[in-house]
Amino acid sequence: MSAMDCGQVYTMDPLWETDAAESEKNDTVDGNSDTNDSIDQDEMEHCTDEHGVTLKLQLTDGRIDNPEQASFLSIYPVPGDSQMFYIRLKTNHYSFSIKKSCVTRSASSFYQFRTILKSHHPHLNIPSLPMLPSLWICSYHTISLALATFLSGVLAEKQLLSNKALHLFLQTQLPIQKIKDNLEGKRDDEVVVAKSKIVKDDRNNAKEGFGSLFGTANN
Repeated sequence: MSAMDCGQVYTMDPLWETDAAESEKNDTVDGNSDTNDSIDQDEMEHCTDEHGVTLKLQLTDGRIDNPEQASFLSIYPVPGDSQMFYIRLKTNHYSFSIKKSCVTRSASSFYQFRTILKSHHPHLNIPSLPMLPSLWICSYHTISLALATFLSGVLAEKQLLSNKALHLFLQTQLPIQKIKDNLEGKRDDEVVVAKSKIVKDDRNNAKEGFGSLFGTANN
């Protein structure tokens, strides 16, 4: 394991963190939606140090009069856990309901995810990954680059952008088995926006009625 040892690790907090037990209970993960934010490559690169990688992506957008905008994908190791990696995505692409997200996934889960894609898209050329055992003699940066290159290839395939497994893998903490269950119709989980980000209406319409909103004939 010495080949993967590193010195000080810099990282950014994920945009959401999910308690494992709570995730199993609720089956959803709060996210962060920032549809009006511009995507800053420098900010994404700040997420990663020499152990991670940020890739600039150009996702296909076939809509008329809608210029394609760059998306950014960062992969970098979770401090203190050599098996886990942050996946951070910033995009304005219409297929994603959450424009900024960050989840953690194990390196091995990428291989399970690829198997899911292959089984549901047998006629597509799914991007490859290096042999899993070979990763553990590589540096964190090399692993991050391999995982990011794989995901960028998946995101570049237009047909895969509508695949539910892709969205659940990138923007929720659902385990792989539950992602499989979604594709098999056993579950119906969604990528959700954090409740804290939803604008609340503090008006007590149920008690005050529309009169308080528009005034009454006596006012």
